[in-house]
Amino acid sequence: MAGDTSGSKQPLFRDITADDDEPEITEMESLCVNCEQQGTTRLFLTKIPFFREVIVSSFTCDHCGFHNAELQSASRIQDKGVTYSANIKTAQDLNRQIVQSEHAVIRIPVLEFESPAKKGMVTNVEGVLTQTIEDLTQGQPLRKIQTPEIAEKIDQFIEKMRRLLELKEPFEIVLDDPAGNSFLENPYPFVISDGI
Repeated sequence: MAGDTSGSKQPLFRDITADDDEPEITEMESLCVNCEQQGTTRLFLTKIPFFREVIVSSFTCDHCGFHNAELQSASRIQDKGVTYSANIKTAQDLNRQIVQSEHAVIRIPVLEFESPAKKGMVTNVEGVLTQTIEDLTQGQPLRKIQTPEIAEKIDQFIEKMRRLLELKEPFEIVLDDPAGNSFLENPYPFVISDGI
């Protein structure tokens, strides 16, 4: 068969490896919701280790510069929801991978913080903290003029979140998904043997 020298067919959802120089990415033209011109959507089907198959999609419009990226589960909604909890104490803990489906919320109880359900994404604990700090910091100059008392409280909250990011104290992070399609990495996975 021409073009297939290995004689084996590649699976639809492949593991990401450092040896994969050219992962299979599908590109297609699609309409930009921002300017209604043609942009480019890229789809990448892959497996996340110890989790499941996902579709990573990104859209870019060269006309207006609009960009969007999201993650969608490629498996069915699970029969039961999931709740993951982790105590964050070390730099390795900050690097724990998080797959957040569009139904999941992330909570940090010590701060009484909850990140509402939004589009699906792959990040890590550090990324959750960093993105929250960036989002809160973005509107601060205007808030300091319009509502200085609220801006002051947000500055205090940002400082508390930075302390967590610097690991000044341990904290718990909770990932709660009623659809069951989210995941919080365990850096110490174990396998139960079959009595061997």
